Amino acid sequence: MIYLIGMYINMTLRKNKNFIYFISGRVITNFGDSLYTVVLAYITISIYNLGADSLALIGLIAFLPSLINFAFGTLIDNCRNKKSLLISLEIVQLFSITGILCTVYFRLDILLIFICHFIFSFANTLIYPVQSSYIPEILRFKKTDIEKSVYVMNITNNTVDIISNFLSSVILIYISVISILLIDMFTFFLCIALFLKIYVKNIVYHPNNNNQIQDKPNFKNNILYAFKYFWKEKTPSRIVVMEGILSGLTTMVMRIIGAYLVILNIGVEYLGVLLAIQRGSELVGAFLSNRIKMPFKNFFMIDYLVSGASITLIAFIDSIAIKTALFALTFLLIGMSGTVYGKMIYHFYDFHHIGKVTSVINTVSSFAIVTCLLIPMIYDDVENLIIITGIITVTFGFYLLFFKKSNVSLEKMS
Repeated sequence: MIYLIGMYINMTLRKNKNFIYFISGRVITNFGDSLYTVVLAYITISIYNLGADSLALIGLIAFLPSLINFAFGTLIDNCRNKKSLLISLEIVQLFSITGILCTVYFRLDILLIFICHFIFSFANTLIYPVQSSYIPEILRFKKTDIEKSVYVMNITNNTVDIISNFLSSVILIYISVISILLIDMFTFFLCIALFLKIYVKNIVYHPNNNNQIQDKPNFKNNILYAFKYFWKEKTPSRIVVMEGILSGLTTMVMRIIGAYLVILNIGVEYLGVLLAIQRGSELVGAFLSNRIKMPFKNFFMIDYLVSGASITLIAFIDSIAIKTALFALTFLLIGMSGTVYGKMIYHFYDFHHIGKVTSVINTVSSFAIVTCLLIPMIYDDVENLIIITGIITVTFGFYLLFFKKSNVSLEKMS
C-alpha cells in the first residue's frame, strides 16, 4: 500500500518522511473507516434485526457532529501540538470501536452502539480540519508542496476507497464480525504508530498581514471571526457554498438512484455496477486534475455548466448507454473538482487559519447534505429531483460566468 502511495508522490514530497508517515496513516485509517461502515450496517441489520429507519439514523448520527464543526476551528488553529491532537482523535475512534465490539460480543443494548457511533463520528469530523491545519507544518509551509499534497491525497483517497469498499464486502463474507472489528482496531493502532514517528521542528510562520484576523479569547467572538474570515474571500466562499449545496443534492440523488433504476426497468441489483462506475470515474478525474491550470473560477464555471447539463439530460434521454456515459462524465468532473477545490482553499486562505476555514466548510456541507436528504421524504418524484439537481448545477455555472471578475478570482492554479 505504501509503495502504491509512493507512485503518486513527486520527488520533493517523497523525501519528506513526515509526509509519508502522515499520508500512510491516513490511508490505513481510510481502510479502517470502510470496514467500520460496512460492518456497522451488517450489525444493525443481521445481528440486531433492525430496518432501514435505523440505517438512516446511523447516517444522520454521522452527520450531526459536522453541524457544529465551526465551533472548533479557532481551537484547532491555536493548538500548538496538532500531532498530539490528531493522535488523541484517533485514540477516541479506537475506543469507540472497542465499545461497539464489546456491545456486539455481549449482546448489549443497540443504544450503546449508537452512542459509540456518535463519539466515533464526532472525532472523525474534527480529524479533517486538524489534518488540513497540520499539513502546512509537515511541509514546512511551502506553498508548492502543499498544493501538490492535495493532488496526492485526492488520488490515494479515491484509490483506497475503491479497493477498501470492495475488500470490506469480501472480508465480511469470510470473517466474523468480531474478527473484522479487531482488524479495524488494528488499523487505528497502525495509524497511531505512524503518527508517533512524525517529528516536525518548530518553524516560525508569519501569516499574511492582509488576511490575518486577531484571535480573541472569547469563544463566541472566535466563532464569529471564523465565519467573518471565511466570507472575506468572495470567490472561494461562494464556490464553497455552491459546492456544499451540490454535494447535498448529489448525495440525495445517489441515495434514491436505486428507485430510478426500478423506474427504468433495470433492477436494483445493478446499483453496484453504477456505484463502481461512479468511483471509477471519480478516480480518473482525480488523475487528470493535476493537469488543470486554468483560473479556479473558470474551472468551476465549466464544471457546473457541463455536469449540470449532463445530469439534466440523463432524465430526458432514453438510451441507457448514453445515460451511463453522462453519469460517468458527471462524476469524472466531480473527481477533478476534488483536487481543484483543495488547492483553492490553500491558495486563498492563510495557513494560520486553515482550521477555521475547513471547520466552517464542513458545517456548510453537512448542513446542505442533511437538508437535501430530507427532501425525498417530502417530495419523492425521483426523475424530477434529478432534473432539479441538474438545473441548480447549471444555474451555479451561469452565476460564476457573470460573477464580477477580479484579479484574485482569476489567479491560475500552480
